[in-house]
Amino acid sequence: MISSLLGKTPQTDQRDPAKTDFCYYPFFQVLLSADGKYMPCSHHDNFMIENGNELTVKDHTIEQAWNSEYMNRLRDNFLKNIRSAGCNQCWREQGLGLKPMRYDSYGYGITEEQVQHPTAPRRVEINASNVCNLRCRICGPHASSRWIKEAKELYKREQAELHFNMTAENQEIIRSWVPHFDQIGFFGGEPLMAEENIDLMRYCVATGHASHISLLINTNATIYTEELVTLFKAFKNVYLNLSIDDIGPRFEYQRSGAKWDEVLQNLTLYTQHGGYQSTDQLQVKICCSVTAMNIYYFPEYFEFMNAHFPGLPVFWNMVYAPADLSMQIFPAEVKKVIEDRLRTQVTATYEFQELRTRTVDNLISFLNGPISTGFQNFFDHIHRHDRFRHESFADTFPELWSLIRSYDRSGA
Repeated sequence: MISSLLGKTPQTDQRDPAKTDFCYYPFFQVLLSADGKYMPCSHHDNFMIENGNELTVKDHTIEQAWNSEYMNRLRDNFLKNIRSAGCNQCWREQGLGLKPMRYDSYGYGITEEQVQHPTAPRRVEINASNVCNLRCRICGPHASSRWIKEAKELYKREQAELHFNMTAENQEIIRSWVPHFDQIGFFGGEPLMAEENIDLMRYCVATGHASHISLLINTNATIYTEELVTLFKAFKNVYLNLSIDDIGPRFEYQRSGAKWDEVLQNLTLYTQHGGYQSTDQLQVKICCSVTAMNIYYFPEYFEFMNAHFPGLPVFWNMVYAPADLSMQIFPAEVKKVIEDRLRTQVTATYEFQELRTRTVDNLISFLNGPISTGFQNFFDHIHRHDRFRHESFADTFPELWSLIRSYDRSGA
């Protein structure tokens, strides 16, 4: 099926991510995006393209994407240790001295047989739709239905619409792959709102395959039901990543529509059914998207987590887009203030471990990285959405606003 790969054996050092640019992801997974397109992984810059056109769920199945020339070419490049342009996010992080996402691909135990003969994926990442109950500042209509009206009115994005990606064909194909799966990833939209995802979990349990499948779920932590917990307990492992970027009113500003007290209650409930260690069947972790909005407040953030959930791992996801909200957008003197706060005020009692979080040095390395977007773009972006939402960044983030307000040339 994939003849271009047959007979090619990577050199030994291609199994060491520090020595080459090899990545396993294209050899064992395929991703169905929230806006109905296909990608090799969530860090990839491009959607899959065939004959100059993007592959979409309207015209292509997930199996066609898995077997596409785009995927074959990407696999072939990795086998030859050639960098593909679509992987630029990893190359940028690598250039900053960080361990990029491709390092994670080495943790799935992928065999040489799977590399040489990737006939069926071992992992699928499903964004069943863009249906969501939140309107997060870092998001957009591609991944949240709550964003559609705002995107149309502020940016004239008339193409913004609801996307339902688990077509009957895709559901049938994914079910046929279930016996091969080691892991299923559910993303969104809000994945725990998607009945298609719940049905797939029920199918895995009913057919007896749940016991060899792990689930990776990125959820906004607004949904908790007893049925979900019952389903989770049937799987080999469940890695439950809760998107919590801040605390209190700052959290509610960044994750509009969420209620801090409700999210805190759900976090408590989920942790009661599992834990924070690799030996726990249900492992809870926080995924914090790091932006210009919350990086200043990390000392307070970690102080809260240490006090209420000691040992709970918090993984920092560095936000590139929208660039207007990247923490790299700050001028050098503001970055210096933030760096000093991170070095002196983030509690030393928090346990920093690989894949559980990044270190303060990792954060600072990214913070000080270059960006082509001017700082005024941050203010323009914030003011534009504050007006639409009738919110106030200055009132919600008074300490940070006091530090940066003199740079704002908009007069808002």
